[in-house]
Amino acid sequence: MIKMKCFTCFLLFIFIQNSVKSEKPFKSIPVTVKTYENDTVLLPCYIDENEGKLRVRWYKDKKLLGDSHTPHEILPPRVRMHANYSLQVDDLQAEDTADYTCEIIRPEPWGPIRQTHSIEVLYSPTVKTIPADGFLEVRKGDYVDIGCETTGTPPPIVDWRKNGGPMALLEHRSRIRFRAEHRLLAGVYECIANNGVGEPARATITVVIQDAPVVTSSRTYVHTAVGLRAALSATLEFAVPHATTAWYRDGRPVKTDDRIVQMVQDNVHHLIFRNVRKSDLGNYTFRAENKLGMADLMFKLTGVPNAASFKVDATLNKATSTSFTLIWEVDSYSTLIEYNLWLRPYYGRLVSPEPDAFTTEPPANQWSKIIVPGDSSEGPIHSAIYTVRGLTPSTVYEAIVTSRNRFGWSKPSSILHFATEPGAGRTKPSTADYSEITPILVETEPEAYNITQAQIFERLNELSSGARETMCASAILVSCCILLIFS
Repeated sequence: MIKMKCFTCFLLFIFIQNSVKSEKPFKSIPVTVKTYENDTVLLPCYIDENEGKLRVRWYKDKKLLGDSHTPHEILPPRVRMHANYSLQVDDLQAEDTADYTCEIIRPEPWGPIRQTHSIEVLYSPTVKTIPADGFLEVRKGDYVDIGCETTGTPPPIVDWRKNGGPMALLEHRSRIRFRAEHRLLAGVYECIANNGVGEPARATITVVIQDAPVVTSSRTYVHTAVGLRAALSATLEFAVPHATTAWYRDGRPVKTDDRIVQMVQDNVHHLIFRNVRKSDLGNYTFRAENKLGMADLMFKLTGVPNAASFKVDATLNKATSTSFTLIWEVDSYSTLIEYNLWLRPYYGRLVSPEPDAFTTEPPANQWSKIIVPGDSSEGPIHSAIYTVRGLTPSTVYEAIVTSRNRFGWSKPSSILHFATEPGAGRTKPSTADYSEITPILVETEPEAYNITQAQIFERLNELSSGARETMCASAILVSCCILLIFS
């Protein structure tokens, strides 16, 4: 037992002695050097000179760089070991970033001891795209997988932009993957790598998503007249792969000649009539087709007037408790025969003659028609002023107008909302003052069946025949005034 204790004490003594020996030789401490390219770094390996002549080796990561006992071995270029065993690295390059270990080889029974330093050569980032050529084309519904491989010290942070705008990603990432569910997901994706050293590195990846063609037009209802020039224009917004295009009339390809020509400017396809004939009027179709689908856009070349446009002018839109003056314009190359002015109460309508007897219930969906004579002007712009009488005080109305020339009726105009003033002896409703509502145009079209089934305005039905005759006379007088004003 005594011998066992003595042996244990001897081992403990050896362990403590080795521990002291392991710490004693180094006077230097581990360092991490962060610097820039072309600089010079000196890594210390200072030891206790009382230890006598020692053998020192330097390693770059796990690769031997040099040995103090073999001075005939040449150190790598730009690297040298000083007499005090410190290691100097000149003209730093990016590849010099590593851990450098100073190892002291000691005689038995002590093993080698080591001290490790680090060099980080700071340099600006670089970027390589995935795919390498910066271009990716997929079909709609497939997955898009793009990325940017970066280098740089410290490691760069990657941000993404699409078509010049920032992307709302939850985290910084070097790779993006998503399903190509819509063609609008296509575009130019840019990754930006930044580590605070030098300028950020940028690279772009163009993503193309194959899909059926998309065709648009700013005007599919084209008004013209015999002898004039006219053009149908369709914009091919999108087609990947490339689409074949054609113009049709009644299901048959349009025959072109010196008078009817097709022309393409950028992505806009034109069908041009240099001299319109009556036989040219009708329905046309522009078609774009590729292997993924087809897009048709319908056009109408017609002599029918364009939709009328109400004019809102406080000096001309005269309002009283029972009347309102309306002004509109129509484009028509032919003489206008007549207008149909459609009216109906909108809201705030009186339900009884009692004061404050108003309702905000929507009125019955019933339009009432007033026929307004046309004019003898050849156009192309026709103007009309008409005062509607027999209206209800403090009521909001909506109005539309259609016009007819020798080719037929136009489409309905946009809806105009206007209000009459309070009547004599009536008080204004407490909830709203409809008399101060400015006339407002609403860009909608009423249902066709409502117009065709409408009857004469209900207030007009209540008028006596003499009153109707007076109103008709007034309408004729107003029409005469219009002709005098615009002639």
